[in-house]
Amino acid sequence: MQRTCQMHQRQQSGLATSTSGAARAVLPPTRATGRRAAAPRLNASPAAQRPRTVVSFQNEAAATLPAPAGMLSAEPRVSAKTKATTLSWAGAGIFFFWQLGAMKYLAERYDLTNTPMAGASGGALAAVLACCGVPADTVLQRAYDLSVKYGIWERPLGFVGIWGKLIEEWLDDLLPADAAERCRGKITIVVTTLPNMAQVGHSDFVDKQDLINCAMASAHIPMLLDLKFARHCRGKYCVDGSFPDFFYNDNSELLKAGGSAIIFDYFMDTKLVRKGRMDMLSLKQYEEVKHIMQLGYEYAQRLHHDGHFDHFEVGEMVFEQLEEHARRQASAALVPVPPAPLVGPVAATRSD
Repeated sequence: MQRTCQMHQRQQSGLATSTSGAARAVLPPTRATGRRAAAPRLNASPAAQRPRTVVSFQNEAAATLPAPAGMLSAEPRVSAKTKATTLSWAGAGIFFFWQLGAMKYLAERYDLTNTPMAGASGGALAAVLACCGVPADTVLQRAYDLSVKYGIWERPLGFVGIWGKLIEEWLDDLLPADAAERCRGKITIVVTTLPNMAQVGHSDFVDKQDLINCAMASAHIPMLLDLKFARHCRGKYCVDGSFPDFFYNDNSELLKAGGSAIIFDYFMDTKLVRKGRMDMLSLKQYEEVKHIMQLGYEYAQRLHHDGHFDHFEVGEMVFEQLEEHARRQASAALVPVPPAPLVGPVAATRSD
């Protein structure tokens, strides 16, 4: 009888330990410092790559609910078995400039103007600019010029209330007149419609203004951009396209593109140091912005070296063409070019 009681106590003790361990495992350690859990490293164990099963709200102590089955994926974000056919840009806030650095690296090697892309929030801006072939350095310089124009570093509230006006002017200046034609059918801009909080993708754009309006709706963080809660877009009031992702700690199915997307999400970069959950909305000094952009460039470089773009058929073809073009230029520089023969009236005059 005594032995039976001891065994029962051990079982209860083991169950309590197991339950405690399970509870600890459910809450990702990075929850307090970011919108979504950090993605597993490339060499992480299979157990470390299991999908999260908890929705974490801004006040983590308030509620934790099971995530809908549709929001979970048993596959890593970039599957070695699936051909990557889409570049996706997640919500980013000020870390848009991290995405801009990644965009710069990719544009140096791939034809992003012919690569299918999707974007939400700041990522929608990255997709539009990349598809229109706007150089990353030009994007950065124009952002700096407008920041100086509006004096965001001198304002007590920084860019609060004027960020939207600044971004809209910035897009209108950077995008070509035929931006809608360039982006139509090639990119998907994700917005969150109200009141049902549905994530909707737009890929057919009427004109440049319609394209900008969709991008601005996708990037509309309530109250922060223009002191308004929502932006009107195509007959509906919309908020940030990554708004539900903020709560579910996962990117939307529109960004995942059926598992065929390479998602540029700053949470996946272990070299990017952030200062808490809301750091994405904090104003950065210009030197900080340039550093963030360089980290994005280096992140894309690491992905490339690790073979994540090996199945990017359009990109690899363009990359090979660029290499061949560079070889031809180098060869031509070594061969002296003979002077062209004189022809026409000039030749006739000299012969006389």
